[in-house]
Amino acid sequence: MRILIAPDKFKGSLTAREVAAAIGRGARRVFPEATIIEQPMADGGEGSLELLQQILPLQTYRLEVTGPLRKKVMAEYLMGEGKAFIEVARACGLQHLPPHRRDPGRTTTIGVGMLIEDALARGARDISLFLGGSATNDCGAGMAAALGYRFFGNRPEDFVPTGDSLGYVLRIDDAEVMPAVKDARFTAVCDVDNPLLGDRGATMVYASQKGAKLTDLPVLEEHMERFSGVLAQFSGTSVLVPGSGAAGGLGAGIRAFLGGDIQSGIDRMMEVTGLEKWLIGADLVITGEGCIDDQTPHGKVVSGVAGRAQHAGAKVLAVAGRCTLDQAASRMPDVHQIAALMDQPGMTIERSMGDTALELEGMVVGLLRSLKI
Repeated sequence: MRILIAPDKFKGSLTAREVAAAIGRGARRVFPEATIIEQPMADGGEGSLELLQQILPLQTYRLEVTGPLRKKVMAEYLMGEGKAFIEVARACGLQHLPPHRRDPGRTTTIGVGMLIEDALARGARDISLFLGGSATNDCGAGMAAALGYRFFGNRPEDFVPTGDSLGYVLRIDDAEVMPAVKDARFTAVCDVDNPLLGDRGATMVYASQKGAKLTDLPVLEEHMERFSGVLAQFSGTSVLVPGSGAAGGLGAGIRAFLGGDIQSGIDRMMEVTGLEKWLIGADLVITGEGCIDDQTPHGKVVSGVAGRAQHAGAKVLAVAGRCTLDQAASRMPDVHQIAALMDQPGMTIERSMGDTALELEGMVVGLLRSLKI
């Protein structure tokens, strides 16, 4: 028997590698003769860079960049063999600001552009930008400014627009953009598919989490809508596509300014980790994440891995700390069975968090012993 173990992290308790190891120990107790492969996964959100660093020969580059409110912060990215991996939150994430200072009308992605500039200067020609966790709502205008784009309104002087001034941009100039930008391939990697505008867009869904008041939302939305028109006219590319609203519209900015593609985070991570080759000949795939909920079918690790595994002819089991999803109505027909720690007899939050790895290992043993393969 060949078993592939490909889970995400259990946020707050175990890394993806620790989850895979616990599942692996349980699987070996039940199937000691099986070939068991542990391949930790991520969905392109938090933890993706750590995972890549563990499985690929990448070097870390650390530098001082402009933070979300223009105070200098230290940020790092990974690079190897001409490929760079940048987590935008390292430069413009919410973690850089205490709650009372968060303001998506004023925050900027300049630091993201500085990381890109450094990577290009070091020879990167394939750059993946992992979106999520940003404190910004500027459509990547700050990022673009750091790379040489200039923005003009009614005055002759250029300015760097933020969320509350995007709508004042009338013209974009690219005469001073560093040449390497045009020669590189960029991919916006995101774990959400929100469009740029509307009820599911960047502003209406995420700006409140970044410090905006309810009364700010219509203003920020209007600025973004005006800017999207200028952006589309400048680039000749539609920015109103799924994923363009990720990271405060940074998905749209990467598409328009960098000619980048927007790719599902789990698809990109499966590509980078070479998951397809591990699926060849697999009889059973065990995946999982901390909480399986109504977001799981939409680009998360469990649904992504399960879809590929089912296509390869393998049976799929999913494990979690908690499951709030009705499997019958989950739109995840590729998953044969879901098991959650909190559904185990006598389980409490305290017990599950006390030694999550041990509890997970035990649950996997029980699950596999009851399985008919």
